[in-house]
Amino acid sequence: MSNRRKFFIIFLFIILDVFLLIGFLVIRDKTLENTLKNEINSLRDLDITKDRYNTKIKTRGNYAIVEKAIKTYLDDYAVNLQKVLGILNDDEFTSLLLAENYSDDLEFKDEFLFIEKTRESFNNKINELIEDCDKDNIKDYIYTKLVDPYYIALYEKLMLDDNVSREMIESKELLEKTKDRVNLILDTAEEIFSFLKKHKEEWVVEDGEVKFKTQALLNEYNGYLEKVK
Repeated sequence: MSNRRKFFIIFLFIILDVFLLIGFLVIRDKTLENTLKNEINSLRDLDITKDRYNTKIKTRGNYAIVEKAIKTYLDDYAVNLQKVLGILNDDEFTSLLLAENYSDDLEFKDEFLFIEKTRESFNNKINELIEDCDKDNIKDYIYTKLVDPYYIALYEKLMLDDNVSREMIESKELLEKTKDRVNLILDTAEEIFSFLKKHKEEWVVEDGEVKFKTQALLNEYNGYLEKVK
């Protein structure tokens, strides 16, 4: 066999190996991308108010970075949302303005402390949630993980085009209304306890109701309650 023929055969084997390698890489990437899409689609079955999104990473390489970024973003959001809901469902908060629960301490030290702590914790968490709902923040998150435009575009498609985060984006207005409502309750409660503290000799709780010595004081008290109805 001539050297030229040997070289030609070797060249053909090299070309064949290259095509096989390219084919393998294409099939591998397509398989990983499909696995990623299926895994992200499965997250739709979770309840963001109860569940966690930090499930096992099923892909590899840059696909795994995309998968982890999506799951981390959604999990952080879910954790913070659940903490906010925890505040709203807290017995001490829901019964804050019930007269039968007013403490014997007419300085209302425990109530004022609770209001201060709740306001700080609630606002920190809900502000973070509102920021997380912002479309630009969702898109920007991947830039801290990847620079390859293909995988960045894939992340954006899965997070935005495929509506995985639609619930987050659409909840922004509701979160802002919830923030206003909770802060109104806390601010009004603070005003009421300051009012009751100031006039501590002029009211009593009887049969679960606050009774005042004068109609003027009762009217002022009811005015506060009207603000949070």
